[in-house]
Amino acid sequence: MSLQLLTAVGAVAGTVCSLLAEGVGEAATAWILPFTAGGFIYIATVSVIPELLHDSKPVQSLLEILALLFGVAMMVLIAEYE
Repeated sequence: MSLQLLTAVGAVAGTVCSLLAEGVGEAATAWILPFTAGGFIYIATVSVIPELLHDSKPVQSLLEILALLFGVAMMVLIAEYE
């Protein structure tokens, strides 16, 4: 339960930081977007991929890794065109 509380506090702190940085402009997004995308990529590569490779058939693992790479590509596109 304390880990859930820690996660919730982190989510609230991130929300507050983003709301405070809203008026700053391009300077805030220059470091917030890479930090957030890096967090998602880190979680995907460290915790999800080993589990996928261990419990799945090779074809299923390949499809799931392709879906992960598609998600990363979507983050790049959103960052470029936002």
